Amino acid sequence: MRWLFLLHRYLGIAVGALMLMWCLSGVVMMYISYPALDANLRLEKLAPLNWSGCCRMADAVLANSSRIENGQIEMLAGRPVLRANFRLIDLTTGSSIDHVSPEQATAVALGFVKETPAAAPHFALIDYDQWTVSAEFDADRPLYRFALGDKLQTELYVSSTTGRAVQITTAGERLWNWLGAVPHWLYFTGLRRNAWFWSQVVIYTALLGCFLAGIGIYIGVRQMLAQPPGRWSPYRGFNLWHHLAGMVFGVFTLTWVLSGLLSMNPWGLLQGGSAQPERAQLRGPDPSAGQFKEALRAFVSSPPTDGVSLSIVPLDGRLFFIAATTRGERHRFDAGAVEAPLKDMDLSYVARTLSGHGPAVFPSLITHEDRYYFSHHRDMPSLPVYRMTLRDGSDTRYYIDSVSGMLLAKFDRAGQAFRWWHEALHRMDFTAAVRARPLWDALMLLLMSGVTFVCATGAYLGFRRIARK
Repeated sequence: MRWLFLLHRYLGIAVGALMLMWCLSGVVMMYISYPALDANLRLEKLAPLNWSGCCRMADAVLANSSRIENGQIEMLAGRPVLRANFRLIDLTTGSSIDHVSPEQATAVALGFVKETPAAAPHFALIDYDQWTVSAEFDADRPLYRFALGDKLQTELYVSSTTGRAVQITTAGERLWNWLGAVPHWLYFTGLRRNAWFWSQVVIYTALLGCFLAGIGIYIGVRQMLAQPPGRWSPYRGFNLWHHLAGMVFGVFTLTWVLSGLLSMNPWGLLQGGSAQPERAQLRGPDPSAGQFKEALRAFVSSPPTDGVSLSIVPLDGRLFFIAATTRGERHRFDAGAVEAPLKDMDLSYVARTLSGHGPAVFPSLITHEDRYYFSHHRDMPSLPVYRMTLRDGSDTRYYIDSVSGMLLAKFDRAGQAFRWWHEALHRMDFTAAVRARPLWDALMLLLMSGVTFVCATGAYLGFRRIARK
């Protein structure tokens, strides 16, 4: 058994400090999330759609026979623009915008400035930085990064390809994330830019942490059971504290490292099926440019009130639009610019499409969170939504947007397992009662304190061993 003790010792030297860092940064992440631009905040900063002089289409770019994919109309520097088919089109002139100019990007940034500035916000054109290293920004590079000059030292990122604001950070968020999400996820720019290599580093360091915690639990139990009656441990000093803390919090240490490992879905263990095929089925054929142009004429004649964004959301091959306001309100309109809320016939189509060859299940409207569709403090779900669970033996759950009829989320068996093995174990998201504050804070801080103590004493013992050598 000596080899097992040596393995635990030297694994502790190798990854003990890393696990301590994971614990401390995890506490920070309880209160400070990684920066992200909230969709409602982006809508709030948009200018109302100006339909006068709209909407000329670039026939050379969008022929009548072409299809419109994910079209969206918003204002950019005082002009209505269409984002569709990986193109940006000025709807006032009908010309294609190949690159968003600094002046256009500055107009977007000024919408986020609370007070009229004495000068335009300073900007730099960048490819990557710490807060935009993820692949989700690849289609927007290079990015305009604006320093807004406010008390919070806000920095805003604007896409040079679409003119959309895509990221926002403050000095406080940046500071705390260097103590939270960045070390916790090993999210350093140089490492994260190579997504495959970064994922392998995270997976195998977490795997080493699992081995360390698992071996420690085995050794701790074995040593305790080997003691004569009346004694709990053969150790003294820090070794004793590490042994006793490991007996109380060792299982939590293991489950936290394991659930963190599973967040990466290593080797596809809990990789759920993509919802993209179902979304494509629900949409049906994308509308043609001719249909889209005809619909725009109707909106020019009868524009939605207070609309700042108009997005295409086909359903069953029929052309519909979602108009959003600065308050985050959304309304569905048909191709004639007439408001068209979801009807039973729409929901019947959704039920038939998602049920496939199994028995159709009519979606039910829910106004509250459930076991799989719920918020985690800052991450708030869209409610109400329609929910349906397949009766074909797979128990797959679907959540459908109550305004557009589009599929918001899918939980097959792998997705449901991921919810319990990662979210429940890693964040204590077992039930709504446990998630409620301040109970959640008290529970998490208690458990995190114990696990941190286990890792801190283990790291200290490892470094003390090196110092003695």
